[in-house]
Amino acid sequence: MSEQLKKILLVEDDPDLLFLMKKKLTDEKIFEVTTAETGQEALAAIAKQKPDLILLDILLPDIDGMTVLNHLAGQPDTKGIPVIILSNLADQGAFEQVEAIGKYEYLVKAKTELSEVVRRIKVHLGLS
Repeated sequence: MSEQLKKILLVEDDPDLLFLMKKKLTDEKIFEVTTAETGQEALAAIAKQKPDLILLDILLPDIDGMTVLNHLAGQPDTKGIPVIILSNLADQGAFEQVEAIGKYEYLVKAKTELSEVVRRIKVHLGLS
């Protein structure tokens, strides 16, 4: 393939969901997927190589996704990276917290099919 693959960072602590999402994204043949299971791993991965888009869970075992999102939004070299929040935390407070940080899309895992996640990623990256 002559076209450059889009780099996606998938931050998810559920190993089964991480596997399924990585497979779904990789099967598209247009994404290079890096994974992180903790907020620390996510920040390290971003520092090593900036992704084109981040899929970010909120409830993580060490530092939560809101802290990661705040960090990204506060850094000149990462604040422009599109982030899609993909979490089962579906309360209004979480939505408002994300909105206060910036203009990020928030998808609720239990209500969103993987094919819709892929579609939203393509929209954010101008691929659809």
